[in-house]
Amino acid sequence: MIKYLVLILVLLTAATVGAVPPAPWEGDEIIGQTAPNFTLKTLDGKDFSFSTLRGKAVLINFWATWCQPCVDELPSMNKLYLKYKQQGFEVVAVGLDNSPAKVKKFVANNPLNFTVLSDPDKRVAKKLYKVMAQPTSYLISREGKIVKKYFGGMNWSDNEIQKEINDQLK
Repeated sequence: MIKYLVLILVLLTAATVGAVPPAPWEGDEIIGQTAPNFTLKTLDGKDFSFSTLRGKAVLINFWATWCQPCVDELPSMNKLYLKYKQQGFEVVAVGLDNSPAKVKKFVANNPLNFTVLSDPDKRVAKKLYKVMAQPTSYLISREGKIVKKYFGGMNWSDNEIQKEINDQLK
């Protein structure tokens, strides 16, 4: 009887090990690589190609309306964008809600000054940027290289983050 219980426990453990999603740091291998290009829809239904931002420092943020840390960081992200946009800095927020209408409604009620896109099938987030949880953000250099990954809700007015942004604007 005990050997059957042990066998069941081993089988259950083996079955769940493969079902556990990758840890947030498992996408770190893309740091230092060229940021993958993609095209997604803006909230008004137009195509937006990430390649149009080449030559600018970019913060790309993957978020969702139901994610409280995501929502909490958006005001400081908006201030960051307004502070540095004249120096060639862009912010692109990629909403991961299943419904683009939810992202559009959220932004209508919480205006943002930067580009907001929708990735309802999470193709760009998961396949290209290895995003496993929200919020996840990447800082991309003017040369198009991914220089830093930020995992979790951030205070974008933090001095260290501001220094990292400034380093990319030189």
